[in-house]
Amino acid sequence: MVDDSRAAPSHARFCILLGLIALIFAAQSVHLARVLVPSHDETSALFFGYLTASGRVSLYQDEVIGHRAPGPAYIIGSTQVMWGRSLMAARLASVTFALALLLLTAGLAREVGGDTAGLLAAAFLTAQGAIVGYYAIGDYHALVPMVMMAGLLVWLSGAAPVHNVLGAAVLGSLFFMRSHVWSLLPAVLLLALRRARGWGERLLVVLVMTVPPLIFLAWDIRHLKLLVSLPLVGRLVRPLGYMPFFLLDERPYQAWGWQARMLLQLTRRYEFLVLATVVIVLLALWRRRRAGPGAPVFADRRVALLAGLFVYMLGCLFVAFRINFKWIGMYFASLLPLLAVVLGYLASRLLADAALGRRGRAAFALFLVAVLVLPMYYNRNPLMPSGTVRAADPVRAVQVAGEHLARLVPADARVFFFGQVDVYYFSGLPPTYLQQLTHYDTLAVNEEDNAVLLRSGYYGMPQVERWLGAEADYAVVSPQSLLTFAEGLHNHPEVNRPKVARIRELLDRHFTRIGTVSEYPYYSYDVYRRVNRSGSASR
Repeated sequence: MVDDSRAAPSHARFCILLGLIALIFAAQSVHLARVLVPSHDETSALFFGYLTASGRVSLYQDEVIGHRAPGPAYIIGSTQVMWGRSLMAARLASVTFALALLLLTAGLAREVGGDTAGLLAAAFLTAQGAIVGYYAIGDYHALVPMVMMAGLLVWLSGAAPVHNVLGAAVLGSLFFMRSHVWSLLPAVLLLALRRARGWGERLLVVLVMTVPPLIFLAWDIRHLKLLVSLPLVGRLVRPLGYMPFFLLDERPYQAWGWQARMLLQLTRRYEFLVLATVVIVLLALWRRRRAGPGAPVFADRRVALLAGLFVYMLGCLFVAFRINFKWIGMYFASLLPLLAVVLGYLASRLLADAALGRRGRAAFALFLVAVLVLPMYYNRNPLMPSGTVRAADPVRAVQVAGEHLARLVPADARVFFFGQVDVYYFSGLPPTYLQQLTHYDTLAVNEEDNAVLLRSGYYGMPQVERWLGAEADYAVVSPQSLLTFAEGLHNHPEVNRPKVARIRELLDRHFTRIGTVSEYPYYSYDVYRRVNRSGSASR
């Protein structure tokens, strides 16, 4: 461990201060869990997690897109099995994972940089209100980096073979967590092989990182569906009858003007973090230049490794989401702990740098206070409600709307569904057509091969004709979602408008509207019941 300065807190003081930071983190997390707007991605993940953890569906059966790794579905989904369809149960589980993540981040920073670095890393993680908001929702956002930081802490806390092999094993388990962090796996494999002291250790590293994924993929041929959206590898899976979602709904690459606006938007969302990173890195480079050409920026090579992994994984996000940079803002939450460790290390060194002078260090300390306090107040998370929406209490409203929907639709009904899934999930109604519960845009734009889109978790107009024409007892349709799909979703209005017109025609012909669920402030549902041939309601 790198020796800290004399002013560094004692172990007891470190624990007390870290405990205070953790209390602030917990209070902020619980508050955000209570107020953040339920997102469609979150609720859809809860729905499929609930169905998967209860053994009702497979994440990779034909009716499901199959792009989700299984770990979060079982872990977060188990909260829904144990406590029912509960948003807060899932979110409080995420808060628990986030607290563990905070402690692991502080522990890793302390390991590579001392007490002050550990406390500052925890403070940087706590300060980013927008990121803490992602950690507080009932999805994978806190779980994935928790596993990553646990693996890195084990991997980098010692040079013995047990650290190398066990750390590689924990990091290898990220394969089962989320595909956007898979870029870390080959880097860890190569570095762990390089660190290994003998062929036996190298063999163990290869086994612990490759055998579990290979067993999973070989266990059920449908598990290969998880790979279909990956570059290069996905083409090997397509002969099984699968197609990536971005081809089925023909998502266009956004123009550079749009991409630039998205980057500016993301910079605004994380404005204080960006400012802190720029200032700290520039100061560190300046101090390195003043110290001489041989002076390292990172005295500990492990910090340089963490910085390199952060830059590498961030670059991989830009490659993976080159269609639309907007998505990076959410996935960046998984990488922030790496950056927090690096910033904590550099800031601790600057605070102890006598060459900055007393006034220089005081000014830098005031700067740190500002960039660590302000982002907790100016929370730019897109799920943060404000104004009338905040007053409507969307977390409570989605539950009330779900209860209203449950009173209109019998629990054993076959339901055609089109819209955001939030209210439907909390109604407690069972799923009828799984394809419609991932998102309303699973009504495919590209319908050249109906069999392929059905195997890939999408559906087409032949299914709409059958479901609305004969099968479904009820239809639950969001007018706002129909309009969005028809007029602008993925820039295909010329294809989508006729489909929406046909849906409305089938609803008018075979159903009668029996009510509207409008308690949720973002959108409403029209509820329809089938009419039999004599013109009276069938139920």
